[in-house]
Amino acid sequence: MGAAFWMFLLACTFDSTSQGLHLSGSWNSKDFYVFLAKFGFQKTDPKELEKTQGFIFGNITTRDSNNRTNLLTLVVVDSEYFLEFYGNSTLPPEHACPVMFNKLDTIAFDYICKPNGMEDFLRKVPCPQNSFCADEDDPNNVVKGYQFTYKVRDVQRPRFWYLSFVACSRDTSMRKCEWQSSKDLDVAIDYDIWLVNGDPSMKGLNPFEHHFSFEFHNVFEIHLIAGILCIAIFLLWLYAFSSQRHLTTRLFTACLCGEIFSIILTLTHVCIYAVNGIGAEWLNHLGKLLDLATECLFVLLLLLLAKGLGITTDQFKWKSVIVSIWAAYTLLNVFLYIWNLVEIESIISNTPEWQSWPGYAMLAFRLIVMVWFLLQLRHTYGNTDREDLSFVMHFGAFSLVWFSYLPALALITTQVSPLWRYKTILSISYAVDILAYAVLVHLFWPAKSILILVEGERPLQMYDLEITGLLDDMQETTLFSQGEIEMDNMAEGSTDLGESQTAKKKQNKEPRSESNGHAVGNGSAMKSNGSSSHTNGKVIPFHDDPDSEEEHGEL
Repeated sequence: MGAAFWMFLLACTFDSTSQGLHLSGSWNSKDFYVFLAKFGFQKTDPKELEKTQGFIFGNITTRDSNNRTNLLTLVVVDSEYFLEFYGNSTLPPEHACPVMFNKLDTIAFDYICKPNGMEDFLRKVPCPQNSFCADEDDPNNVVKGYQFTYKVRDVQRPRFWYLSFVACSRDTSMRKCEWQSSKDLDVAIDYDIWLVNGDPSMKGLNPFEHHFSFEFHNVFEIHLIAGILCIAIFLLWLYAFSSQRHLTTRLFTACLCGEIFSIILTLTHVCIYAVNGIGAEWLNHLGKLLDLATECLFVLLLLLLAKGLGITTDQFKWKSVIVSIWAAYTLLNVFLYIWNLVEIESIISNTPEWQSWPGYAMLAFRLIVMVWFLLQLRHTYGNTDREDLSFVMHFGAFSLVWFSYLPALALITTQVSPLWRYKTILSISYAVDILAYAVLVHLFWPAKSILILVEGERPLQMYDLEITGLLDDMQETTLFSQGEIEMDNMAEGSTDLGESQTAKKKQNKEPRSESNGHAVGNGSAMKSNGSSSHTNGKVIPFHDDPDSEEEHGEL
């Protein structure tokens, strides 16, 4: 628990720039370059231009008492131009500026140097106090109360746009228009920038898309549906859990609770984000970490069941091996989560989270855990002496699907556009997890699992038999067996009677031997109130009639 707590604190200290779409802070030109954010703008509908185009607006002012302006540059470009621009930012500052803007100058507008430019990519900053930025030539295009505004229109498809500050400025003296570094000028600025989809005055039309980058559109609905389904499964599970308390069922209950609470935390962050464009980032991190812990706890549950806990034994065996495998899997997942938070290159290049060496390691180890799981399940399957192995068979089938879906998903999503990748991964992950929970509830349902989940060698209670329906089956079986026995006895009685009468007729015809007045067959006679008995496979009649004895004596 202590390690997990410190991991959580470490994760919360990192700010994911792709998430904060209301950007506010400070920057100094001594840092030369800073990447602010990546934002996905939706496709623009020409028929509803104002409602569907993107807006970037805000204020950028200096802390300098001299009110120095136009010494730095705000750059807003799409991915086609950004990668080269960003890649050259690592060059020495005195050489970086001309190289970074070399491609942009072919298309970017500047009212002095590039009046024929087609794209409005650049703004000279900081802006004058209480005034518009120098590049804002039409105040009507600026959102009221702010110093600059970009309008992003793309009628072809959604697209990512990237925001950066760079300590470069044009030397417009003598119209040289050459880019030069302003790193050494030590200019400090404060910025407050908004990025939204749709007209800022119409944000109430769709609050769960307005502040959100395009790849996060509809995530509120996905989380909400998943939460409703998980709560429904949990309510069903409460009935099953109330009738069987076991280590495996307690772990499964913890998994369901963890999944529900993680969804609630994430939904809370999304709702706050829809209001202020910032959200409660600590709730978002806590929800993701709780979801990660739930997944790892679910892996532990599967490993315990594979070892036969609750199926063939109630003893927790191989503790050190199972705990070691589970701990290694958990640490790899936590490390991958933190790596994705701090690795800015993957954000910029739109690289999937698994296409990194921590991601490859995690996927490879998951496959190793799956193989070990299957070997242990096979051992459990082979050692059980139960005739009904449907639990093990169904459990193994769905567990194999659950273990293997993530590597398959990681492979498939490499072919999915980054604009749709997050929603695809989120939807499939929720679907597989919820299906896994539903399958386990079905397998753990009392009518199916009460004879499988063992708690020592105790006999089944009458209540357990009643809730499974086995009591009725046993009563029907008992009555059926009693009926068969009675029919067999009646049939045997009829046979004995027929054989007895036949023997009497034969003895009346044959001479009798004297033996204390009793008739003797091939064996010892057994008296049974005048009835006949079987001895050595023969029927021995016994006569209890005194007249018959006197007659024998006279002879």
